[in-house]
Amino acid sequence: MTTLVLEPTNDSDLHLLLSLAQRLGVKATTTPPVTAISEEERRQRFLALVGSWQSNESGDEINKMLMESRHFRDRDIEL
Repeated sequence: MTTLVLEPTNDSDLHLLLSLAQRLGVKATTTPPVTAISEEERRQRFLALVGSWQSNESGDEINKMLMESRHFRDRDIEL
């Protein structure tokens, strides 16, 4: 099997190539084009995915609460 990759620059050429492949009985598969996104768009997408924490406590106060709520105990484990 041989794979031929064609990268048409517009939709018209793409449809022409797909039509030709169909006429010839050749399997043709299309994939969405890979588009480059700007750093700002990347940042906006990232911020849309991550959550946020809203609290009346400061970051230091939350950190202190987390540290104080940890429980450490001796573990009787043989390695």
